[in-house]
Amino acid sequence: AGITAGSRVLIAGAGPVGIVTTQVAKAFGATEVIVSDIDAARRDVALKFGATTVVDPRENDIRSLAVDAFIDASGATAAVIDGIHAVRPAGTVVLVGMGADEIPLPVPIIQNRELMLTGVFRYANTWPIAAALVAAGRVDLDSMVTARFSLEQSQEALVADRIPGSIKAVVIVAEGD
Repeated sequence: AGITAGSRVLIAGAGPVGIVTTQVAKAFGATEVIVSDIDAARRDVALKFGATTVVDPRENDIRSLAVDAFIDASGATAAVIDGIHAVRPAGTVVLVGMGADEIPLPVPIIQNRELMLTGVFRYANTWPIAAALVAAGRVDLDSMVTARFSLEQSQEALVADRIPGSIKAVVIVAEGD
């Protein structure tokens, strides 16, 4: 997303990807990180992980935010469209969340504001930077784990994201994992 010192960033979705993205945006120098999510518990978690502001998109005018970069980690069609409208001229839009196969895009906004729009899927060439941020303590993955399950509890782990405030569930296969 081209985040640098002083960037103003909007992130849609406060699940695991949105929370990591929040931390990375701060590590790259963003001074304002706005996280949008419909779940109040997840908005609270986003604040703990570095969001400077959290908003409920059902109650706030996302389109008026005028951010440098918008990163969608929700996959929600409405979030993508509102987020694109929130980007200032020459800003960047990154689509990360997997949602509908096709969505209508506001082409006049993208063209008139000369927005850069891209998507990511496998996070090519990001692992060395990610590992360095974790090793330096700039990104905290351990605190994102909100539930731990044994292999026998795998079914419960698969639905743990439905628990309010849940961020990431892990299945422990062997002692020490």
